[in-house]
Amino acid sequence: MPNQFETLFDESFDTFKVFDNLTISEVDSPPAHSPKTIWQIINHLTAWQGHQLARLRNAGYNLQIDEDATWIDNTNAATQVELDNKTVFFDQQLADLKVEIQKFDMADAGIIQKLRLVQDLSVHLSFHVGEVILMRRITGNYPLPHQMKDFLG
Repeated sequence: MPNQFETLFDESFDTFKVFDNLTISEVDSPPAHSPKTIWQIINHLTAWQGHQLARLRNAGYNLQIDEDATWIDNTNAATQVELDNKTVFFDQQLADLKVEIQKFDMADAGIIQKLRLVQDLSVHLSFHVGEVILMRRITGNYPLPHQMKDFLG
């Protein structure tokens, strides 16, 4: 039976399949004027999430992350295997996050800090997922709003 926190954050980390079935050409070829590629975004997300997961697992871990350092200069994945491995790693981080949320307990003195971290992770993820959805829609590689029900079904 899920705890109250699992229920609260149940769909907070839904990526709407935005990273499913990506190809090298999709991650390396952003629409005109895009500041980053999808490859850079997914690398940023895994760096950010890794840091936040470390903080969540260790309440005494207060090292702040350098936001700029989470952005790689390399705009392209070297191979499809590298891209696939990165998306698997990303998905594993989200699964790990859900495991950590299952451990939450109101009696924990650090529960407020943990809840804020999870909220921050959710908001941060939704921002970048929105970017990737827009980029993929502009390039014709992601369903339009009226097609989403069938796509997600």
